[in-house]
Amino acid sequence: MSRRRSANTQNRLSSHDVPLVKGETNGQSSSSLYETAESGAADDAASYDSDSPASTPVGSRLTSAQHGPKEYRAGSIMHISLRNFVTYDRIEVSPGPNLNMIIGPNGTGKSTIVCAIALGLGEKPSVLGRAKDISEYVKHGHESGSIEITLAGKDGGTPVKVRRDINHQNNSSTWRLNGKPATFNEINSMTKSMRIQVNNLCQFLPQDRVVEFSKMSPQVLLKETQKALGRDDLWDLQKGVVEKRTQEREKMTEIQQLRHDAETLRKQNEVLERDVQRWRERQAAESQMRVLTALIPVVKYTEAKERHDHSKEERKRAHANYIEVRNQPGPAEDEIRALDGKIARNENARRRKQEERNNLEKTARHSLNQLERLDKTQTDLQNEVEELRRRAQRRREEIRRMRDEVAQLEASHPADKPQGETEELKRQIAACREQTLEMNNEVQQLQYEQRDLMRAGGSMNADLTRRDEELRKLDDVVARRRSNLRSFNEDTYKALEWLEANRSKFKQHVFTPICLEASVRNPQYARVIESVVTMSSLRTFVTQCDEDYYTFTQEAIDRMKLRIDVVSFHKNLSDFNPPLPRDTIQELGFDGYAIDFIEAHPTVLAALCNKDNIHEVPVALGRVDNEAVERKAAFKEYVADAIKYTITRGRYGAHSSTVMTARIKPQARLLSSGETEEVQAHRARLRKEIDELRDQLTENEKRMKKLSIKDRK
Repeated sequence: MSRRRSANTQNRLSSHDVPLVKGETNGQSSSSLYETAESGAADDAASYDSDSPASTPVGSRLTSAQHGPKEYRAGSIMHISLRNFVTYDRIEVSPGPNLNMIIGPNGTGKSTIVCAIALGLGEKPSVLGRAKDISEYVKHGHESGSIEITLAGKDGGTPVKVRRDINHQNNSSTWRLNGKPATFNEINSMTKSMRIQVNNLCQFLPQDRVVEFSKMSPQVLLKETQKALGRDDLWDLQKGVVEKRTQEREKMTEIQQLRHDAETLRKQNEVLERDVQRWRERQAAESQMRVLTALIPVVKYTEAKERHDHSKEERKRAHANYIEVRNQPGPAEDEIRALDGKIARNENARRRKQEERNNLEKTARHSLNQLERLDKTQTDLQNEVEELRRRAQRRREEIRRMRDEVAQLEASHPADKPQGETEELKRQIAACREQTLEMNNEVQQLQYEQRDLMRAGGSMNADLTRRDEELRKLDDVVARRRSNLRSFNEDTYKALEWLEANRSKFKQHVFTPICLEASVRNPQYARVIESVVTMSSLRTFVTQCDEDYYTFTQEAIDRMKLRIDVVSFHKNLSDFNPPLPRDTIQELGFDGYAIDFIEAHPTVLAALCNKDNIHEVPVALGRVDNEAVERKAAFKEYVADAIKYTITRGRYGAHSSTVMTARIKPQARLLSSGETEEVQAHRARLRKEIDELRDQLTENEKRMKKLSIKDRK
């Protein structure tokens, strides 16, 4: 059973307007044409060959019931006449004013009539999705062809005839409007005035553009349908409706926000009411306490007065008993005398101990004064020793000077000694003097070298301390990341400073920007992770409850006018599972998922999973089998060998995929340790200089020891 396709024309016809086929074909009737068409054959192409197996119609006429011009709407097709067009030698079609249908087996020329309508009303061949040149629509073996379309006039007036003559030799065409030569612009103006839109798929849909029509979004379909209806104000009205709907959503959002704010204020008011109630109770308690405090002295006085009166009575009774006992001799008097003697002895012992204590304090003060005098005497003796040393030095210099004078006197007044002995003595004296001079020079040179070494050692120690401090600053990773964040986004840094100074305003912990909270386990993966995680995510603050979110955003965004990113996240990290097991992706050559190389709080990791899907993106430092990855795994993106691969899969047909590649940046900006190549070179240079200084200090210490030994000798 053969397949059938239909092509709708522009007119709207009723079911009784099914066309009849009349006329002669190439030696066959139209019924034989249908019988010889092969089952399942494709529709005729623009360059349809007359020698194809299916018979080619020579002269055909498709007509419907006769209708008057007033039955047609303005712009409706009343008549179509084709000559030497694709497979037709000549054909005439007279559609009715209602729904028209052309029905027949494949390859019998239905789509050819649709092509003729499009080309005859001024459209380019590219609209049909078939041939690119107009000359390819002339029937094979002929030099020219023509299309003539009669359109209904406005208000049942004179019909409009449009004729397009096609020249196959020079690939050109000419136009005639109502029998007069016309330009393409005139034809285009006429079709626009009749609201004919052949390029609108909602008004004219060739079968070769059905796929394109199926891919149109609902918004585009609505827009094109409104254009197809012909009312110019429909799109403006639709835009107005969309704007009103947008305004309605904004108002609803504002209402919800106001309701939320009102609920928050109500809860705060309830809390404040409880606080006020407690404050009032406290005020009443404090007032009562002030009254009771004022009564305390009265109560104490009353109690003290009672104790005083009672004591007076007791004293009177005790005094009376004492008088009575004193006047009665007995053992009590002996006991009292014994106690008085014991008290006297104890008092004498106390006085002796006090005198001993005073004597010891006096001795200690004397010893302390003596010790101070000894310290002063020692200092004086040390000064005296130094003075004696200086005197001895001056005495040695004086002796040396006097020896020089004696030598000069001996030289000027020779003694009566044998000449040989005198000469020998002079040589010994000269040798001793020369040796003494050399030793003095050597000692002085040793002292100079010691001073130079000590001075150089001090300078080296200062340089070593300064370079150690500079190296310590380079090792401060947190400070470098904060500095990088400040240079990257000043607003985020200001919000960070405010957050650190006002953490008491939040109910739960608010995480600083993710670039400060997260760290990369292996520095080699820092730039890989930054290619997966967006920059906006790295500078995002993460709150754990909505109240903290509103507190932070109202302060930082609304009041401080800072452009920052803040999210409130409540999901658990366990809610995000990788698409494939890790051993499976390792078989494909990956090192793991991006989340495996990030260290951070679970809430921060969950936020990154939600924003950038780090639990679904596999990464590798080396190469992987890209074909196997695309064939076996349904990843949307992955990173391998410093290249990021983004895969887009089609929604229709064979679901073919498109792969886009991009080389990742050579240096991470926010997740790295903050060291550029210059900083790393500077670090290496500092370490080398520190090692050299330490070697020099060790060498100087050895030289100082040798010089000290030599100086003592």
